[in-house]
Amino acid sequence: MIMKNKAFTLVELLAVLVILAVLLTLVVVSVGKIISNSQSDLSEQQKRNIELAAEAYNIDRGDLDSIDACVNVSTLINLGYLEGSKVVDPATKQEMTGSVRITYASNQYTYKYQEQSCSNE
Repeated sequence: MIMKNKAFTLVELLAVLVILAVLLTLVVVSVGKIISNSQSDLSEQQKRNIELAAEAYNIDRGDLDSIDACVNVSTLINLGYLEGSKVVDPATKQEMTGSVRITYASNQYTYKYQEQSCSNE
């Protein structure tokens, strides 16, 4: 009676390891892209939140009829329109110290976050 060897050969083990390494690489790359996209989306949402705070500031202020204006993020924080002592960009982990440019055209205001601070405050 011949006994059959039930152990794996070295080649079979190496093949399994190579397959696992390829799968792991694909998973790591995919997860990295998902995280990067999420951070970019969060960054855009953070800018939108700053623009909404500037809109609330503009509405409360009430004396900006048909003129262009600018408000710094630090002003929005100091006046309580944004929570916390600083606003951080989720993608870069840097403090957002820019401003929101408020423009009036066609009977409506537009709000656009910009990286630089305004000098007219």
